[in-house]
Amino acid sequence: MVARVRAGGRSERTRQKVGEASLGLLAEGRTALSPAEVAARAGVSRATVYRWWPTKTELLREGLAAHTARRIDAPDTGSWRDDLQALAHRLATFFSDPAEVAMSAVMASGAAPDFDALVLEQFEPVFDAWRGMVERARARNEVRADVDADAVLLSLASPLVVIPLLFHRALTADELEHLIDVVYAGSVSRAPIQPAGRARPTR
Repeated sequence: MVARVRAGGRSERTRQKVGEASLGLLAEGRTALSPAEVAARAGVSRATVYRWWPTKTELLREGLAAHTARRIDAPDTGSWRDDLQALAHRLATFFSDPAEVAMSAVMASGAAPDFDALVLEQFEPVFDAWRGMVERARARNEVRADVDADAVLLSLASPLVVIPLLFHRALTADELEHLIDVVYAGSVSRAPIQPAGRARPTR
């Protein structure tokens, strides 16, 4: 990996501009980024971009870093229910962002495997932090010992990715609260969840 510009001051502002320019192109569904194109959009010299971000991979990584830095960290309220609710609201906002929807569409197409690998690389430490949130709740005896952390997180995140991608909208407030209820109930209780709108059998 190429060394980054120095942190702070003008160099940091340049890095932010390049990250936002790369992210803007990703939001248009474009993964074949070029240093010249990013330089023009960022308003910085081509020489600077070619020096520090000479490849498409480096520019993609910078754009993804600019995106995942936007409030998808794991909450730590001391309560599993509150943590789950806070994370769900953060993810609902994040995954309905036009840039994220465009990137989800690229990944779903399978047309850019190198890009897919970079996204997964970028998200791995983020997902580890989310796992830590589940493990903290387990240590407080709020989450069952037999519950898999990844299963909980994927159950929460998957609808938040799929609804904006396929239906071009975010979840409604009621849908989001229902999702939180389902994931919470499945992680703390073995009691079966009665599907909404389905009548209970009568004798």
